Amino acid sequence: MISRPELERLAALESKHGILSVYLKIDPALGYVRGQAASKFKGASKRFFRTAKPQAKEIFDREEGRVRKYVDSWAPQGRTLAIFSSTPSDVWEVVNVDVALPTSIFASRTTHTALLSRLLDEYPRMAVVLLEGERARIYLGEQRERELGAAIRSEIPGSHRQGGWAQARYQRHIEFHQSKHFRKVVDELQQISSLKPFDRLVLVGADEAVSELREMLSDPLSRRVIGHFGADFKQESDDGILKRAGQLRADVLRRAETELVDRIIDATESGGKGSTGLEETIRAVQDGRVEIFVMAESDPSPGSVCEDCEYLSSERFDSCPACEGRAEQLADVAGYAGERAFLRGAHIDTVFAEAGEKLLRHGGIGASLRY
Repeated sequence: MISRPELERLAALESKHGILSVYLKIDPALGYVRGQAASKFKGASKRFFRTAKPQAKEIFDREEGRVRKYVDSWAPQGRTLAIFSSTPSDVWEVVNVDVALPTSIFASRTTHTALLSRLLDEYPRMAVVLLEGERARIYLGEQRERELGAAIRSEIPGSHRQGGWAQARYQRHIEFHQSKHFRKVVDELQQISSLKPFDRLVLVGADEAVSELREMLSDPLSRRVIGHFGADFKQESDDGILKRAGQLRADVLRRAETELVDRIIDATESGGKGSTGLEETIRAVQDGRVEIFVMAESDPSPGSVCEDCEYLSSERFDSCPACEGRAEQLADVAGYAGERAFLRGAHIDTVFAEAGEKLLRHGGIGASLRY
């Protein structure tokens, strides 16, 4: 999976001879068929040549054999294969991504990393704080990877057995050291947030500890908290706790997906800024009106696209009804529409579970519209 330092390295690559950037979306529903990438590359090549400028075509012609040889023998993994190639400049970079990005080809002096950059923006880090007595750990997750961002340890005096005034004074002493410990954790979180931003925060520990820490968080950090839970640190490993945090995040995302689908359906039925179903949503994509494109996991639906004017339809046609140009037959018109919407700046969301079932009852795809 791509990391920010790796993305920055790729984005800095440049060649006066030109670099070919290739993105191939892999469909796991096809069982990771080995020839899938080669087929996607062939289709993307045809679309690239319809609009590419002569210099870009020269770069493609030079690098095509190298890329084709690789994808012919590539064993599928992840949801997207990204390749950056420039033979004269000895550039050859391969990135496997477990999030679906649109199949597309670019050719210019630099690598085209905008899609990978948007991936990090739309699937950002989650921070998980483990509060275990005088120890604390902060983990960062990015897509499906995670790293230990910080480990904090403070000397906090133990409980005092003597009662009365001495006990009360000693308790205040303990509380003072606990507060100093939590302040260290908050300061570390703040620093991490500025260097490696995250948009979701999970707190793990005893209710009292979580409550005190949360009161110390700044408003921006507090708004990122999506939940908290307790843990038996003696019995549970950090990996097990992080899996629970990941499930909490997944549950939050599923609820958000259901709310999004409900909003789109309500907007469509009330004549507002929403669309559902293949044809209506495809028209919105054609018009550039889509802000959020949503689709449910389902069997692909065929369609056609004009090779000249790019008129798109879920109906099969050989001659374009708009310009009479020749048509390309699509195995998955909804996926193609989503890719086009993505490249025009729309956010793409594939929904599952309850949200997916609701959307399937309304045609399987939908969109929140700009106007």
